[in-house]
Amino acid sequence: MSASVGKAAKILRAFRPGVEVLTVRGLAERTGLPRSTVHLLCRTLCDNGLLESAPRAGYRLGPLLLELGGLVIERTGLVEAVEGATAGLRRVTGQELHVGQLSDSWIVYLHRESGPTRVVMTYRMGMRTPAFLSGCGKSALSILDPAEVDDRVRRLCHHELLPLPDLAALDDELASARANGYLVCRTFQTGRTSVAAAIVGPDGTPAGGLSVAGPSSTFPVSRIADIAAAVTEAARLAGRRLSLTRRGPGD
Repeated sequence: MSASVGKAAKILRAFRPGVEVLTVRGLAERTGLPRSTVHLLCRTLCDNGLLESAPRAGYRLGPLLLELGGLVIERTGLVEAVEGATAGLRRVTGQELHVGQLSDSWIVYLHRESGPTRVVMTYRMGMRTPAFLSGCGKSALSILDPAEVDDRVRRLCHHELLPLPDLAALDDELASARANGYLVCRTFQTGRTSVAAAIVGPDGTPAGGLSVAGPSSTFPVSRIADIAAAVTEAARLAGRRLSLTRRGPGD
């Protein structure tokens, strides 16, 4: 039974942003499972709402995952904590607010708030990306001990068959974020910049990150300090609100 659950989990984890539909053959290649096993498990997952058939294309993630994901988002309280904490965060045209939750070595984007003019951005709700790549992710990692960051990054790259980043450069970047309280990221998407700060949970561990992101032209050097101050304050307030929402009555 446990072996079947593990195989089913492999199938679900094969889907990625940009890889939303997979055939039995594609799933077999990504998971290393026999096609007959993939076919049987996909039918079972479809029967239970975890997958659904994509006409003439294969399979995609099912509606039950949306419901279950919503329960996790509500339980963590991160999006709720950010609401009301960003009133002082002024954004110019083209800039967006992003909120990501740290999940081991990943950052999962839970909230995206754009203005009247939306520009093309990599970010979208539900997107999961290695935390060491994005502003939200790196700001969250900066709260951790460097040795733990190193371990998390190495494990993720090993399991996902990803090339290791320049660990020395990453360590320097996170050290700067620890010292300054914020991080400026210009490498996640060409032509885009984000200014991010960590949201720290009540236990002192990083819950995730909050960032303002947009075209690099909207982040002149003369404004970085002001943007960083506003982002850092919003992240601090979100962390405080998160601590309050996690307390039970009478705490």
